[in-house]
Amino acid sequence: MWPRAVLFDMDGVLVKSEEVWFRVVEAAGVRFRGRAITREEFFPTFGQGTAADIPVFGLSCTVAELDAFYVDQFVRHLDAMWVNPDARPLLEQLRNAGVRRALVTNTVAPLAVQILARAGLDGLFESLGTADRVAHAKPAPDLVQLALTELGVAPTDAWMVGDSKYDRQAARSAGVFFVGLGLDGDRRIDRLGALADVAGATPG
Repeated sequence: MWPRAVLFDMDGVLVKSEEVWFRVVEAAGVRFRGRAITREEFFPTFGQGTAADIPVFGLSCTVAELDAFYVDQFVRHLDAMWVNPDARPLLEQLRNAGVRRALVTNTVAPLAVQILARAGLDGLFESLGTADRVAHAKPAPDLVQLALTELGVAPTDAWMVGDSKYDRQAARSAGVFFVGLGLDGDRRIDRLGALADVAGATPG
């Protein structure tokens, strides 16, 4: 049966924006270190959060400056974003079943809101946990804990769906059942729509 709440990572689960982010981070390299960030540098780090980007890529800026740059640049490349066709039907199914829904993303709020709107998923979440609302982004548990607090549910009454080691670690640190999308976890699914199969197979 369904838990009381399901928490979703955004990038790689609801949408795929690796190419968008690469273009943005590539430009950040030019702006803040004098040379572009390469694909070889970028892809192993995807999803780590703005604060980690600065030392990893050797950028000369503050987190606030980099966040502002990302927000400005990201909207210029939304044409490269893929939207998971399972996302809206699943979120509507959960809403209709009375399951509470939260977004848990290392993206900052201004970008997350624009991404959800572009993807046609705005209005389907009751809590938007974004990196600028907590002290520590994933893999820390702060975002998961924020979502649980805002939804009013205990860790044992929630699932989290994610596709990265950062998601898995955050969920486990918060004591939340983790469903990996293309990733091993407490359960694994290979397409988002298969989450209903986990509900059907999970004892109440």
